[in-house]
Amino acid sequence: MEQRAGKHAALFKQLGLARGDVAAILSQERIEVYEHWFGCMLSGNVRVGINWRYSEREMIHLLNDCRPKLLLVDANCIEKLPALADTLKEIGCQLVGFGEGHGQALDLETLFAQITETPEPVHYDGDEVVLYTYTSGTTGLPKCVMLTEIGVRTAILNTTLAFGISPDDIWYRPNQSSWVVLVGNSAGLASGVTMVIPDGVFSTDGFLRDIEVHKVTVALLVPTSLGRMLEEARGGDYDLSTIRLMIYGGGPVVPQLIRETMDTLQCDMLQTYGMTEATGGWISFLTPEDHRIGQRDKPELLTSAGRVGLHFEVAIRDDDDVVLETGEIGTVWLRGDSVMKGYLHMPEETAEALHPDGWMCTNDVGCLDAEGYLYLKDRKKFLIITGGVNVYASAVEAVLAEHPAVKSVAVVGVPDRDWGEAIQAVVIGEDGAALNAQDMIEFCRTRLARMEVPKRMWFVDELPMTFTGKINKPKIKEMLVEKIAAESTT
Repeated sequence: MEQRAGKHAALFKQLGLARGDVAAILSQERIEVYEHWFGCMLSGNVRVGINWRYSEREMIHLLNDCRPKLLLVDANCIEKLPALADTLKEIGCQLVGFGEGHGQALDLETLFAQITETPEPVHYDGDEVVLYTYTSGTTGLPKCVMLTEIGVRTAILNTTLAFGISPDDIWYRPNQSSWVVLVGNSAGLASGVTMVIPDGVFSTDGFLRDIEVHKVTVALLVPTSLGRMLEEARGGDYDLSTIRLMIYGGGPVVPQLIRETMDTLQCDMLQTYGMTEATGGWISFLTPEDHRIGQRDKPELLTSAGRVGLHFEVAIRDDDDVVLETGEIGTVWLRGDSVMKGYLHMPEETAEALHPDGWMCTNDVGCLDAEGYLYLKDRKKFLIITGGVNVYASAVEAVLAEHPAVKSVAVVGVPDRDWGEAIQAVVIGEDGAALNAQDMIEFCRTRLARMEVPKRMWFVDELPMTFTGKINKPKIKEMLVEKIAAESTT
């Protein structure tokens, strides 16, 4: 890996990239992604990944926004290039292909064969930007988050410390490497852990087979993938006995899913709370012992995001930036070396998110209890105000997830003449289950305050997702508004 990364660093120099220039890669999951990333670390170039699932519009926006001097392209992604050709020419970006049959004039392996000497690694003071990573773009076009060398270094070190990952572990990270997940996938730099990544495109059955073949001991999944994994594991013949720790994070998790995972896999669990603007993660951790306490004595603990890591400070503030008392609900603020440097070419958004004293507004809503556990209520943008009352969608989702007929659920608020916003629940049912909207509403009435009960249930076969594996609530809201409008005209 060191030799190959060094050849990337030499290639950047050979092709005329200066320190700080952007080197991009458009690829599915391949080992070259990490060679390229580590090469950028050695050379002082800024790495950016282009998600192959992005639309043409999103890719063109990214190229014009960060203006890479070089783009490495996986043979499996070549069909994306014709739509990008004019933009690449306009910004002066050189193309290098890799993988069999890429058809580009410059081939990565041919260029590597000509390199006889690799440069010395550059020196970092810490504040230099080393990674551009784009948000998932659920509202408008993706934003570019600028992450620093000290932020990446701090995140990698504290990940291995908090997770208890050792050189003897085999860690499987089947997550999209085009964005900030790449940082967590670099944990071997701190602990020597063996990392496993999927080759090509992730699939649930492939993930379970890989665990069996490679004797994986630690794995990390987002909640939606965790649910699919459990369903596949129950119906298939897989040996998952080597798993000692299942890590999950990247979105709200209902306690029912946690309990099912612990019962099915018979392994420890660890929850993480993180965000792109905090170098991917992780801000807080709900440890295996916390999970055992939650199962045994304190079920409400399973709704917590855990205690804050050693590398961050957290404060809960009101809308006037006043720090609130323990237990009071407000906006989560964050400070630490892994906080982003800002948004590229977006000074107003950067100023809104970052205070001069180093504190960053996460736009997550939550509270801290007396023992230091962080409880997240929801994203501010997902807060539903119905009849003048604040309702957190995650609280309604947690209740509906307990219904035996519900496999997956998303709750949103849609504009309503009488209520301001009306709570709507979109449900995927368990296979073969009888779905009854009134029954589910009555189920909620016995467990939620009156204003929290959904006004309407919608049954669907699938929920729209972002490329990062999160439920796309803006898309769901848009879909429901259109459906309700259509009903009113018929």
